[in-house]
Amino acid sequence: MQNRFSHMVATIVLVLLFMCSSCGYRLTPVGGVVPEGTKTIAIPVFLNLTNEPMVDTLLTQAVVNEFFTDGRLKISSPEIADLILRCKITKFELTPTAYTPDPYVQSYNVSITISFTLEDAKTGKMLLVVNNLNNNFISSYSVTLGGISTTKAAKEAAIVIGGQNIASSIRSRVLDGF
Repeated sequence: MQNRFSHMVATIVLVLLFMCSSCGYRLTPVGGVVPEGTKTIAIPVFLNLTNEPMVDTLLTQAVVNEFFTDGRLKISSPEIADLILRCKITKFELTPTAYTPDPYVQSYNVSITISFTLEDAKTGKMLLVVNNLNNNFISSYSVTLGGISTTKAAKEAAIVIGGQNIASSIRSRVLDGF
């Protein structure tokens, strides 16, 4: 039994090694639209064109965290950065998704739409312009009747989840070209 298990593990490892070596995917220091030799990026606080308070702060933090975690570009101030990523939140929508029998709203979907530009800080050249990016930035939260603080925390958590999706999409478009 032990010998059979060892052969199975060895086979799986070999298949994985073969797949990894032949897929053609590799991590590069930077890619996508980022010029060679770029080392730093500035991410100013998002411009909030909606009536939703704090969404700009939460989304900015999500994008900063995404680039920090990725590590290919260092976060810097706009004065010394190679690139400047400017984002604006153009739409924030709450859509009821469920009701209680009374009828009160029981849960909402949060949908966020953003636009962003990536600018070469040295030349002022726009490297990337993306308008009305809103695919898959939907998360939901439940309403707790009589629990305003619980509902507010759930809404904030839904915005954070949406922000993480936005951050991942921005990082992919900037650094990986998709």
